[in-house]
Amino acid sequence: MFVYLLVVHVWGLVVHPLGRDYALLASGGAGMALPARALFIIETTLFGDNAVGYHLVNLALLYGCMLCVYFLVKHTVRGPLWLGTLAGVLFMANPVHAESTLNLCGVSDIVPCLLALGALLAYALYRELPRRGGKTTTLVAFTVAVLTCKENAGLFLALALYEILIVRVENRSPKKLIPFAAVAVAGWLLHAKALFLDGPGLVAGLPPLYFLWYPIGFLPETARNFHESAWLGWAAGLGTCFVLTLIYGKARRPTLLFGLLGMVAVRLFQGDRPVDPVHMVGGGQLLLANALFVIALVALFLRMMDHPKWRITIVSGTTSLCIIFFAMHIRANYAWRHASDLVREFQTIAAKADDATFGICPDYQYFRGAPLCLSESIKYDTAFSTALDAPVLLPLHYAEKGLKVDVHDWAPQQGKLTVTGARPLDLACWPYNLSRTGGKATFDGANAEVLQTTENSITLALTPTGAALPAKPIPASLAWPEPSEIAEADTAGEEPHAQ
Repeated sequence: MFVYLLVVHVWGLVVHPLGRDYALLASGGAGMALPARALFIIETTLFGDNAVGYHLVNLALLYGCMLCVYFLVKHTVRGPLWLGTLAGVLFMANPVHAESTLNLCGVSDIVPCLLALGALLAYALYRELPRRGGKTTTLVAFTVAVLTCKENAGLFLALALYEILIVRVENRSPKKLIPFAAVAVAGWLLHAKALFLDGPGLVAGLPPLYFLWYPIGFLPETARNFHESAWLGWAAGLGTCFVLTLIYGKARRPTLLFGLLGMVAVRLFQGDRPVDPVHMVGGGQLLLANALFVIALVALFLRMMDHPKWRITIVSGTTSLCIIFFAMHIRANYAWRHASDLVREFQTIAAKADDATFGICPDYQYFRGAPLCLSESIKYDTAFSTALDAPVLLPLHYAEKGLKVDVHDWAPQQGKLTVTGARPLDLACWPYNLSRTGGKATFDGANAEVLQTTENSITLALTPTGAALPAKPIPASLAWPEPSEIAEADTAGEEPHAQ
């Protein structure tokens, strides 16, 4: 498992801070779970502006999660040991939570998951191998996981499912759950505001679970259809539940039911931030749910292998699945590396701007699952960035090479520009208000209205939300020749494109 971990993740060790990293670096991890924040502060003290150190810590923690998944499979599925390795590898290589290791602040996702898996494993050992001090150790591990991490507020439900579905009938004793229930209630009270007021709600956190087994995201048009027609989401959810019910009815393995219900249970209380349905940014919060999902998945594989004709197919099929996941995650690593190169170039050119009054337009957001988020990269003073005053005028997604930004005219009360080289739907950000002619949206520094769309371009008019638009619409257009070309143009004293 360690070798597989290196094969998949070594390509991301040099990724520059992206997206949410800057706010958390500037605030010292504000909002993180207490153990994660303490570790993050230590990291910033030790590593400073050395991104490799942060990534190595993320990988060490992820490997700890893999070991927990391995032993949980051993004590729940109770099949060949290679199933534990399979579960650990599928958990590690799922690209839906690539940000957990590629963001410098990945400890905010991995530490709560590791604490939860450790508590769940301790409970499994306590119920299967009773020993002196086992209950106390398990209760302490559970208390730390729940009280210090609001992400683990639903962990008690997973323990209850384990007691009901996995513990042998003759040993089941729901009374043993009472002290854990008391801790869970204390955790719900402690984290009540974060769980029920700041998040999008209990049910809203469940749809991203779909990406655990379909980790390539939706097409933009699919995501827009789900957003505009809520009944499609309900129909898809009910259809998924029906299919899973049929699968369980055929398999009849309690571990399968434990994994599926467990992933729903822990996810119910994790609706803190959204998961982008196209780029899957925000998927780091699905780590714990994914761990329970792979336990259910390998239980299904074991059940299928009960039939002699399926054994070779399952072995070859799971091997192919791992290879596919490896390739997808390595591709994600390269997308993040390319995004970090673009952000570094943007930071350099923005710092050299000769006019202090400029606005970020376009403020590119996501690229193949990597959070470019240009405005974030110059919004804070950190070891990796210097704060610059630049309002966001127009957030768009970065598509592929060949994007071109043309500014038609620019005045204090209105600016017009055209972005060419990608479909409007690929450029517009969720919820895609700017993907059609006549669409409108409001941002920090400007109101945007789509004047015209074609197959591969979008023309917009911007009006100020305050007194006037900034003097310059674009500090540097990343639309972008390759970063090296931008650097050469800057060195030669040339004006960056479309400035």
